[in-house]
Amino acid sequence: MSTSRLAIRLYTYRGYSAPWRVSIMLKLKQLQFQPFFVNLPKAEQLSNMYSQINPLQIVPTLEINGQLLHESMAIAEYLEEEFPRTKLLPKSPLEKAIVRSMCETVNSGIHPYHASRFYKYVHNYVSDINRQEISEPFLERGFTALNTLVEKHGGDYAFGNQVTIADAFLYPAFRGDDVSYLVNLDKYPALKKVVENLDQLPEFGYEHPDSQG
Repeated sequence: MSTSRLAIRLYTYRGYSAPWRVSIMLKLKQLQFQPFFVNLPKAEQLSNMYSQINPLQIVPTLEINGQLLHESMAIAEYLEEEFPRTKLLPKSPLEKAIVRSMCETVNSGIHPYHASRFYKYVHNYVSDINRQEISEPFLERGFTALNTLVEKHGGDYAFGNQVTIADAFLYPAFRGDDVSYLVNLDKYPALKKVVENLDQLPEFGYEHPDSQG
């Protein structure tokens, strides 16, 4: 697809790691996009308008020339296939599977447990427990698993010395505003090394998610 006639809009919200991943991948692919902020604390994601854009009522949603894409992993796969000039997956099927497993470790083993909706749901049933007590054991398990994968397969970045979609998933999970409050990130030296390397790249950088666009 030619990039000269693309109209790309990213439905996002400041500080949320899932749309931040997509923002990073768009920058790595050198694709210009317009951020459209959905105010989650004001429940704009529950509006009739946004429910038609994303039936699950979450961010991100990526709109490209009127076509709507949901879920950051599906978006990552689409961007990789449609805009292959900057490759974010390695060549072999085995290596691709390893990178995808890193992404899914973030997706299913880390991300849900620092999401505010997870805490609010649990808090409805266990009101005398704080957010850290709820999230920490799950986050420690997820970060430990990811650290093990990166120790085995990483180099300068999460997988070897090439930036991949695994880095786009790892970075917001590690650099998110509330993560260091919920879990001790110093326990994961392999992840910390990679994230510090990613800090030096303009597509990442230790920027606040306010500047995602």
